[in-house]
Amino acid sequence: MRRFTLLTLAAAAVTAAAAPADSSYIREDGSRIVFSRTSPEMRRTLEKTRPTEPHAVSVPHFVVRSTNDKFILAIGGHINPIAGYDIGNDLYERDGARLAFVTSQIPVPAEHGRRSDYFINPLNASLDFQIVGLAGTPNAITAYVRMGTDNKDAAVRFKRAYVSYRDFTLGQVATLMQDADACQPPTIDPQGPCGIVGTTSYEISYRSPSYGGFRYAVGVDMPSYYSSAGFYMGRDYEQYHGEQVADVKNVEQMMPDIPVWVEYGRAAGRIRLSAMLRGFSYRDLVADCRRTVMGYGVMLSGNLYPCKPLILYGQVAYGRGFGNYLQDIAGMPLSFVPADDRPGRMKASPMMGWVAGATYNFSPRWQANVMFSQSRIWDVAEYCTAPDAAANYKYALYGAGNVFFNITSYLQVGLEYLWGRRVTWNEGGADDSRIQAQFKFTI
Repeated sequence: MRRFTLLTLAAAAVTAAAAPADSSYIREDGSRIVFSRTSPEMRRTLEKTRPTEPHAVSVPHFVVRSTNDKFILAIGGHINPIAGYDIGNDLYERDGARLAFVTSQIPVPAEHGRRSDYFINPLNASLDFQIVGLAGTPNAITAYVRMGTDNKDAAVRFKRAYVSYRDFTLGQVATLMQDADACQPPTIDPQGPCGIVGTTSYEISYRSPSYGGFRYAVGVDMPSYYSSAGFYMGRDYEQYHGEQVADVKNVEQMMPDIPVWVEYGRAAGRIRLSAMLRGFSYRDLVADCRRTVMGYGVMLSGNLYPCKPLILYGQVAYGRGFGNYLQDIAGMPLSFVPADDRPGRMKASPMMGWVAGATYNFSPRWQANVMFSQSRIWDVAEYCTAPDAAANYKYALYGAGNVFFNITSYLQVGLEYLWGRRVTWNEGGADDSRIQAQFKFTI
């Protein structure tokens, strides 16, 4: 039913776009609905409330609008088939990876006979809808929806769905904790560097206007947690070893995640300081009581523009218990684990991630990018014992270099080299390299 409704909506929107601007399309204010090329002014209006995170859909080339420009409907999307070859491991065949170069999924050790693989994958596509009402006024309101595949199968899923009014946003968005302009240069890889801060959240947020280069933002996120099951694996109290000392499932969470940031920017660059506070509730089975352990994350990020063709990117994040915000650690049951010295208590695990990168624009058509990244977690060795388990994770490294060429404003080709390394607590580490190319068409 959901898929039918989405297809019906898309068909109706396309039909409206193709229809002539006759008297049946005259609005109450006397304006008409027309189909036209996106003007520079309309592009600026749409960009104000469109997502800016990596791999976001760019502003469409055509829009449906009213002749007074108070109503704008934009339908965009892209199709990006990717072909490549893994060398040193078969990361593409891992269920949690496929096109995404997820360093935490690199098999350790590499299996004999499975140290290379090739692939052709067209399941990397998105379609989005953006509607702006009262465009060009202080009361402009935007609704945005993006659907797409996840490069693993042909199922279409919601990626973004939100409403923006004035400086408030409500819906399914990239978390406010993410610095979309600084987290990474462009990549063909849908995953991106292992150490970036970024996840999808159900969020209410406010972003201020610029005051002489200063801006700030504050939000409330619905939290996601990746905790151990509460079984004590420490060595301080042998009588509890292997026993469940905390119940992490049958307790309601009462506190949202609270991300905030402050930023200062000028023509030469910008710098942002971000922070996030969260609480994780559980039941202490030793003391038979409910408890809450606090987690947090802090991040320094920004860009430098030393000269017009060159852009530098940087991000460093550290915290405790915020693994669902770190690209490579998200999904691992390690953010909260039992405390060794206090059976029944949970603790927030320390972790960090960093990224450094650069973009050089040789011309409007040619662009080159390079980046390197690391993510790391500490103090969880006892909960990472299976040699090939995804949770057996100490740190990972990620490096990428690519070049893009814009054949037209609709069509972009690219070539990319990726390298990654995953290191475990007790089984050593393993590498994988990938060479891949894209043929991306944008509506």
